[in-house]
Amino acid sequence: MRAAVRAAEIDRVRNGWFAAPDAHPDLVRAVRVGGTATATTVARMHRLWVHGDARLHVRVRHSTGRLSSPTDRRVPLDREEHGVCVHYSTRGGLDRARDPLTLALAEMFACTDAATTLAAVDSAIDRGVLQMEHLDLLREWMPRSRRHLIDRVDPGCQSGLETRVRLLLRGKRIGYRSQVRIEGVGLVDFLVGERLVIEVDGRAFHTGSAFEEDRRRDFVLTMRGYLVLRLSYRQVMDDWDRTRAGILALVSRGEHRWAGRGPYEEGTA
Repeated sequence: MRAAVRAAEIDRVRNGWFAAPDAHPDLVRAVRVGGTATATTVARMHRLWVHGDARLHVRVRHSTGRLSSPTDRRVPLDREEHGVCVHYSTRGGLDRARDPLTLALAEMFACTDAATTLAAVDSAIDRGVLQMEHLDLLREWMPRSRRHLIDRVDPGCQSGLETRVRLLLRGKRIGYRSQVRIEGVGLVDFLVGERLVIEVDGRAFHTGSAFEEDRRRDFVLTMRGYLVLRLSYRQVMDDWDRTRAGILALVSRGEHRWAGRGPYEEGTA
């Protein structure tokens, strides 16, 4: 091992821990701090939906004293300066470089807002890296005061944007269905009440055939009397207060009800 370190074939991270050249940088940083990568850090490694948290999340023993900088073992950890969130834990498994996904998501519930964490869980199920039967284990490991949030998981949500809209509708007890199939249109993200269709576009801007298909769908829905609300990534993530208020205003005015507006068949006047 000493020869491999001298030859720069491996890197000594801390006592008893060595890293190969292709080791994930966040795992190396977490081990150098003195613990195990967890929470949002592991969720990012699984390419789950995570927004607005670039910190390194490290789970350590509850009795741990001195922790180190993620870049230099000789420098004491400054959580703010080094961007590290420390999770003190009595649970085992600290002999690994990272937590399994189920435990990492449970740790997310301890330090991240409910909407962001539920978006990560929804996307994990959608991507197939987490199964519905794992939710009971997740519930067991997460903070007791937040276990009720597991009941809000929806495997039909395909992105964190959809999760945010869904939690708003559910929180306000507004009737909706997700991933509804409408003849001639296909699946829509949300059908609120009877006629308000909410489509949530991802970060990517649709061009070419995808752009044209979105407009065709919107046209068909509008001609049948549906009200179509197409939301962008920025509207949901960066301008949420205004977007939220707009959705609630439409519902307050009864725009989600037919109330003599239709539905209409194509070709009728």
